[in-house]
Amino acid sequence: MVSGRIPHGADFDACRALLRAEPSGEAAFTALAMLLEGALADPTLDIGDTQVLVPLVKELARGSVRVEELL
Repeated sequence: MVSGRIPHGADFDACRALLRAEPSGEAAFTALAMLLEGALADPTLDIGDTQVLVPLVKELARGSVRVEELL
């Protein structure tokens, strides 16, 4: 997701740029959450990838994992 395949679009590209420049903090959290949610909404995402992403989104939302731990 951070490399650019799924999801795609200008907003997601901005999220990727932010994560490359500043991979921690509230803005990074928002950018990563947007990328993860965008990937999950993409019907071309492989089911195996979906099974990996759903727990990550939950852990990120709960605060059990930080953005910098995932990047």
